[in-house]
Amino acid sequence: MKQSRFLIAPKWPIALATVSVVALSASFAAAQDAPAAVDDAGRTGPRTQLDTVVTQATRTETSAQTTPVATTSVSGAQLERTFATDLRDLTAAAPNVNLEAVGAFQNASAFFIRGFGSADIESATDPGVGVFIDGVYQARSSTALSDLLDITTVEILRGPQGTLFGRNTIVGAVLVSHGKPDPTEFDMKGEITAGNYGTIDVSAMINVPLVADKAALRIAAKSTNNDGFYKNATDGTNYGSTDRITILPSIRFTPNDNLDIVIRGEIVRERDDSWGNTPYSACGGSNGVFNPFAADNYGSVPGNNTQTVPLIAWAYGGQAEIDKVCAQERGKNDFIVHADNTSGRGSDFDIWGITGEITYDLPDVGTFTYVGNYRDVHENVFNDFDTTDLPIFMTQREQWHYQTSHEFRFSSNFSDTIDFVAGFYYFHQKYTMWQDTYGWLFDPGFGAALGSAIGGRLTGAPNPGAALDALNPNASGFGETIQDNTAWAAFVNANWHIWNGITLTAGLRYNDEKKNIETCAPSPVNDGVNRECNLNPLVGNYFDSDVDIDTAAGRKNNWSNISPKVGLSWEVNDSLFLYGSWTRGFRSGGFNGRCGSTFTCQPYNEETADSYEIGAKWDGLDNRLRVNLTGFYIDYKDQQVSIIRQSSGSGGGQETVTDNAANAKSKGIELEVTTLPADGLTIWGSLGWLKSSRDFCTDIDGPTTVDPGPASGSCDPDNAFSYIDNGTTFYIYPTQVLVPLTRAPKWTLAAGFAYEVPVGNAGTIEFAADWRYQSKNNQASNGVPAGVTTGLLNYNGVLVTPIRSSAHIFNASITWREIEDRYRVSLFMKNIGNVHYMQSLTAVAALFNFIQDNNPRTYGVKVAFDF
Repeated sequence: MKQSRFLIAPKWPIALATVSVVALSASFAAAQDAPAAVDDAGRTGPRTQLDTVVTQATRTETSAQTTPVATTSVSGAQLERTFATDLRDLTAAAPNVNLEAVGAFQNASAFFIRGFGSADIESATDPGVGVFIDGVYQARSSTALSDLLDITTVEILRGPQGTLFGRNTIVGAVLVSHGKPDPTEFDMKGEITAGNYGTIDVSAMINVPLVADKAALRIAAKSTNNDGFYKNATDGTNYGSTDRITILPSIRFTPNDNLDIVIRGEIVRERDDSWGNTPYSACGGSNGVFNPFAADNYGSVPGNNTQTVPLIAWAYGGQAEIDKVCAQERGKNDFIVHADNTSGRGSDFDIWGITGEITYDLPDVGTFTYVGNYRDVHENVFNDFDTTDLPIFMTQREQWHYQTSHEFRFSSNFSDTIDFVAGFYYFHQKYTMWQDTYGWLFDPGFGAALGSAIGGRLTGAPNPGAALDALNPNASGFGETIQDNTAWAAFVNANWHIWNGITLTAGLRYNDEKKNIETCAPSPVNDGVNRECNLNPLVGNYFDSDVDIDTAAGRKNNWSNISPKVGLSWEVNDSLFLYGSWTRGFRSGGFNGRCGSTFTCQPYNEETADSYEIGAKWDGLDNRLRVNLTGFYIDYKDQQVSIIRQSSGSGGGQETVTDNAANAKSKGIELEVTTLPADGLTIWGSLGWLKSSRDFCTDIDGPTTVDPGPASGSCDPDNAFSYIDNGTTFYIYPTQVLVPLTRAPKWTLAAGFAYEVPVGNAGTIEFAADWRYQSKNNQASNGVPAGVTTGLLNYNGVLVTPIRSSAHIFNASITWREIEDRYRVSLFMKNIGNVHYMQSLTAVAALFNFIQDNNPRTYGVKVAFDF
C-alpha cells in the first residue's frame, strides 16, 4: 500500500510541545473539571442526609438536581462500595444504560444508552456513546475498559450532548474524572485486593505539595492480575488472564487565585491473555446426532443449517469433535474453551498520553478553558476465533493509533438573566492496522481437502481428517487499513432566566469532519512479508478513498452538520425542578475498514437523532428522599448499523460493514429514587422502561452471484447494484430485515442499600448489597439466522438464538472502617448466584458463531489505608 500521505510515525513532538507551551502560558486558561458528586467531607459518623451531588453536565459546576439533563453521578466512594474494576461495573448505576464488553477483545467496549450505541472495535467507526476522561474524548472503544484508578466521579449523561461538549455525542456520554493534585496537604492511600481466580490487585496514590498553596504533585499507580475465568481443555491452562500496570502522574500549579494549571500523564502497559471465546455455532441434526445436510438453510452449504467451522470439525474428528464447537445450554461448561495455541496468543496494549488543562477566571467577565491532549496506543492482539482445537481461523491484529485534540471554552454569567458557554474544538486521529488472518481456510487446497474429508467421513474411511492435516496451518492472508480523520466544531449553549425560576435554554453546534482511508481485506494475494496491499483491482480489493469513491452515487468523505437544542426549565421551589428539551444529535459518516471488496468499501452517511425529553427532580423530607423521573422519545434517522456478512473478496469469505440500514425510534421512562430512612441507612433504586423499533433495510447476506431481479423490488433501490470481481458478477440487494435493536432490553431495574453500624471507638461496619435485573434482548445486529432472530435448532436440542435471556445479579459486601477512616477492610462477593448468561455474541456470517459469558461468581478481600 502506498504510504505517501499516511506515515505510521505520529507527530507527537508537535502535540507535546503544543500542550506544554499552552499549559505554561498565562495568556490561556482552561477548566479543571470538578468532581461530579461530593460525599460528606470529614464525616466520621453514620450518614444523616443524602450527599450533595454536583455535576459538570453543563460544563459549569451546578447542582445535579437543578440541571436540565438526565444525569447519574457515581462518586469514588460509591465505586469503592461496588468494588468496580472498570466501567462495566457501572451498568446498574443508571436506567436504560448498558456498559458492557464487545467480547472479542479484552478492553473493547459496547456502550449503549436508551437502545443506541455501538459494539465495533474498529477505529474506522466512531463510538455511539462518547467517553470523556478528564474532559478528553476517547476515540478508541478498544481501550474504554481500562482499569479504574484514582477516580473522583463518573457521570453518565443520557441523550445528545453536542452543544456543550467538544466532541459531539449522539446518544449520551460517560464522564470520568480523576483526582487532581492538592497543593494544601499531603495525602497517601493504597489498596490490596485478593480474590478467587488468582486475583491480586494493588493500587496506591501519593499527593505531595511542592510549594504551599501553589504547586503539587500526584502519582497514582495500579497493578491488576488474575488467572482468567476460562479453562482451556486443549492444554489444561487457564485462559483470559489479565496482567496490567497503570500509572497516572499529574502536576498542578495555582500561582494565583485566578489561574489553575493541571498537566496529567497516562502510562498503561497491558499483557493480557487472549479473550476466551466459547462456541455457539449452528450445527444441524436431531436427537443428539449431527447431520451435515439437515434442512433449514444457514448458508455455508446449500440446503443445511450448519456453519463451515463445525462442518470442518465434524469432517476431521466426527461426533466427538463437533460436540466441542456447537452451542450448549448456558451454565454447562460456560468457561471451557477448546483453543489451538500453536501460533501463540495475547492481548498486548501500550498506551501513553498527556493532557493539559488550564483554568483562568477573569473577575466579573467569565472563565476561559483550554483542554489539550495527545494519546498514543499500540496494540497487538491474537485471537483463536474458530473456538476449536484445530488451526482453522485465527487472527493477529497489530494497530498503531494516535489522537490529538484541543478544546477552548468560555463560560460567563453575562448578566443577571443570561449565562452561556461557547467553545471551539479541533480533533485529529490516525490509525494503521495490520491484520494477519491464518489457518487452514487460507491454504489454496482447502476446498479440495474439506471435500475429501467430508467424503471420507460419510463413507467411513479410517482417517478422513488426514486430508486436512496435510494443509498448512500457517497459511495466511494479510490485510491493512490506514485512516486519517480531522474534525472541528464550534458550539454555544445559552440560558435566559426569564422570570421566577423559569429558564429558556438554546444551543447550537456546527460540526465539520473529513476522513480518508486506504484499505484491503486479509487475503493471500496481498504481500504479508513487506506488509503491502495488492494494488491490482483484478485480484485484490484495494480501496483508496481519494480515487475510488463513487461520487456519482452521492458518496463523499466529508460531513458537516448544524445541531440545535431548545429547552425550558422551571425551578418551582427549593425541592422541585421541572424541565423539557429537544436536542438533535449527530454522528458523521465514515468508511468500512473491514470491507471485503472495493465495491463494499464505499462510505456510509451520517446519522442524526432527534431527542425529546421531559423530567422532574425532587428532594424532600429534609434531604432524606430524592426522586428523579424522566421521559424521552428518540427519532433516529439513517442509523449506522454494523453487520458481519459473507463477502466476495475478503479472506475467510466474510466482511464487516457499516451501513445506513435503518430509521429507528425509542421511547421510555427512567425513575431513580434514593432515600435515607434512618441514620446510616441508604436505600436506592432505579427503573428503566424502553420500547424501541426500527425499519431495518440492508443486504444482510452480502454479495451473491444470483441475480435478484429489478432493483425496484429492493427496499432501498438506490443502493441495489452489481459489480464484477475476479470475472464474476455479484449483486448487492438490500431487503427488509426483521432484527430489533441490539442491547436494548425493555426493562432494566436495580436496587441496593448500604447500612452503617457504629461500633464505638472501633469505627463503623457497613453492610451493602445490590441487585440488577435486565430483561431479554437481542445481541446480534444481523440476527441468527441472518435477517431474523428466530434462531436455529441444533442436533443437541439447543436453540442457537441471538436473544440473551433475562438475568438477576446480586452482589454484597461487608466493610469495617476505622473511626477516622484511615483503615478499611472489606469482604465482597459479586454475582452471588453464579448466574450465567450470554454477555455478547458474534455471528460471523456462514463461518461460525462465538460468545462470551458474563463474569462468574467472584469474591475477595480488600485492605485499604488513607493517611
